[in-house]
Amino acid sequence: MGSGIYRSRLSLEIGGKLHTGRSRNDQIVLDHRINLRRELNDVSKDVIIFVDVLLEKAAENSHSLMVGYTHTQHAQITSFGHYLVAHADGLLRDLERVRGCYTRLNNSPLGACALAGSSFPLDRKRTADLLGFTGLVENSIDAVSSRDFAVETLMCLAILMANLSRISEDLVVWSSSEFGYVEVADAYASTSSVMPQKKNPCTLELIRGKTGTVYGELVNLITTVKGLVTGYNRDLQEVKKPIWISIDTTKDCLKILSGVVKTLKVNRERMYMAACESYASAIDLAEELVRKGLSFRESHKLVGTIVRESVAAKSPLSDMTSAVIERHAKETLGRNITLSSKELKRALDPVTSLNARRTVGSANPKEVERMIKERRKRLTDSKRSIEAEAQRLDKMVNSLIEVVRSFTE
Repeated sequence: MGSGIYRSRLSLEIGGKLHTGRSRNDQIVLDHRINLRRELNDVSKDVIIFVDVLLEKAAENSHSLMVGYTHTQHAQITSFGHYLVAHADGLLRDLERVRGCYTRLNNSPLGACALAGSSFPLDRKRTADLLGFTGLVENSIDAVSSRDFAVETLMCLAILMANLSRISEDLVVWSSSEFGYVEVADAYASTSSVMPQKKNPCTLELIRGKTGTVYGELVNLITTVKGLVTGYNRDLQEVKKPIWISIDTTKDCLKILSGVVKTLKVNRERMYMAACESYASAIDLAEELVRKGLSFRESHKLVGTIVRESVAAKSPLSDMTSAVIERHAKETLGRNITLSSKELKRALDPVTSLNARRTVGSANPKEVERMIKERRKRLTDSKRSIEAEAQRLDKMVNSLIEVVRSFTE
């Protein structure tokens, strides 16, 4: 019993000194930043994996013709690869946002004490270095009371989830019988409890639903912090739950959608036929007529008249003849326009249309392949940077352990 009293006295007199100059207030937010730092690195890695999957599938489909949409209507001929690179770019911006958030997060609040600092000569820079932080949240009031790093994290996750939801929505629609552009693998689909023919893209639907969960947690968090008086308040303990729910949800959705896209079956023939049967080549016909000397507004008016007649007659644009164009040019513009059969065929052929694109970032397969190559390099650089940061943090932990041992041995 005597030795027990001695140990208790030792804990209070010696061990109790560890709390000198510290408060629950700065220690809580310190732990929050340390844990969130690790989680943001994990989210970043999952984003990189998903973008890599998108680019791999894009490389397989740089020549896979499809109709592009604006206002949910047929717009221009593009490719499935071009579409996937568009979403890869959106995810790369998400990655940039997460890394920017990480930079602002990676500052130490330790040493701020409860609110106004300490009278003891605490070396805040030293503790920041030992814990792997790159700087300080210098003002002690700001250090214990601000949670903008948590709000920013959730905003980054909410934007990221919005992008995942948009991809999911496209794939849900395009996997329907009416489109049949893609087919989701069995592992990511389910059947109906009563209709045996059904193959429901349930994982994609759940990603759309989980996006609402993250949005809700963002509103939860920003509502919690918006009305607080300056300083530490116990309301701030409610900050952690929305963060962890949102991070777990986002990481799960990234992993699942990576699997969906990686195993996705693309019906290239169905997409090609839809492109050939659509009026999406109208803009290519208009551009061909511009080369014949019309202004674009004149050409737009002329082709619009032709398309209107074709739609009324339920005739595809591919059935267009040079004689029809000449007739409408005289009736609509009062001009003689001659377009050879070869020129007309070139203008209305989806493959020729795709290969004729010249602008940077266009759907031209060569341009899509260039973009894929450039994005892959960016991914490699980002992966190296994040791995280097993870290794730096691991090294920091080992160094911290050695420092602690030097005091105890």
